[in-house]
Amino acid sequence: MPHVAAAARLARAACLTAHAGERWNCSSIELAPKYTPDLLTGTREQAYVYAMSAAALAWSVARACAAGALAACSCAAPPRAPPRPPRQAVPPEPHARFKWGGCGDNFQWSERFAKQFLDAHEIDVRDGRLEEEIMEFETTTTEKITTTTEPITVPPVVILVDDQPAPANTSAAPRKKGRRGRKRLPRSPRRGRPTRKRFRSRYDYDDDKEYQYRNIEYRMAADDPRFDPQVDLHTRLQHLRPLIASANLINNRFGRKTVSQGMRTKCTCHGVSGSCSVRTCWRALGALSRAGAALFREAARATALPARPPPRRLLRRARSRLRYVTPSPDYCEPDAAAGSLGTHGRKCNASAGAAAGGCARLCCGRGRRALRSARLERCRCRYHWCCRVDCQLCRVTSEDHYCN
Repeated sequence: MPHVAAAARLARAACLTAHAGERWNCSSIELAPKYTPDLLTGTREQAYVYAMSAAALAWSVARACAAGALAACSCAAPPRAPPRPPRQAVPPEPHARFKWGGCGDNFQWSERFAKQFLDAHEIDVRDGRLEEEIMEFETTTTEKITTTTEPITVPPVVILVDDQPAPANTSAAPRKKGRRGRKRLPRSPRRGRPTRKRFRSRYDYDDDKEYQYRNIEYRMAADDPRFDPQVDLHTRLQHLRPLIASANLINNRFGRKTVSQGMRTKCTCHGVSGSCSVRTCWRALGALSRAGAALFREAARATALPARPPPRRLLRRARSRLRYVTPSPDYCEPDAAAGSLGTHGRKCNASAGAAAGGCARLCCGRGRRALRSARLERCRCRYHWCCRVDCQLCRVTSEDHYCN
């Protein structure tokens, strides 16, 4: 269990780091196990959290097996294929000089453990063998989560900054589109079929159309009582829980697969005078931060899980992705029913623009305010022999920006 708790801390830290500059900054994960609706209704954010938790658990247990911290497992068995010779070896050295050794990360055992630990409950819920007691979510809570802290120094000077977007040009004639309201795609020179542009991330804030798509998807889904945030959370989860459990199983498997793809071969050389006459190699997992970054990119490409599973022939061709059930809001305004805390009062970087942590991304077009504050710091320090350091006091003026 200590390694399971360590994996939970790793998943929490990875989520907070990856979403620090986003509108949804993963602050609701601090309320575990009393989650808010953004991590209960099968949203895109819940898909990331479940995949990251499965990846962290598999990674932590595999490292513990290699370190000898668990009595139930040990080092990984060496692969059958010989390790590849180094690229700088000219001419190529025979495989006889390279052997498997060391203590590799036992990912096979950790994958089975993570699957049994996380998937057993979801399988029972999906198959209807377990009626889960759903915790009631209280919309009125006394605790208020804040993501920014006001500077405790000299009273700041408030400067209002207008970040309102320019009004749309309604005088221009609307562009003509093709049939069914879509632009006609160019023909492919190979098969004569329409070619589609490469998928663009829905978290690309350079163009407001990307987030408009998410808002439209969220509003259209609200027509269904299962996704309407105005409907009681307990009632929604009664209908969605089997579907959410299926999505959780897919996301858990995707997280474990992402960690396995980071497996690399590490080697150490042995020989006289630093020569690599004998090379000992073993298989080791990469850094968990790489898997977290890959899952963060995949969360933007997540697709909705259909209510009815498609045929198996289509599942074989479909590419594995993270799956969500309930569309996510834009998290601009506070909405307790949807689990949104809003971005009012969030600290932003005015020079970042629409990048992560930028005011254009976080403030949602509401504008920002700049707070200038001054504080005294030590500067121009000089060391005098012996043994004294003399410093001067300098006034440092800083300017912080907060969303309206």
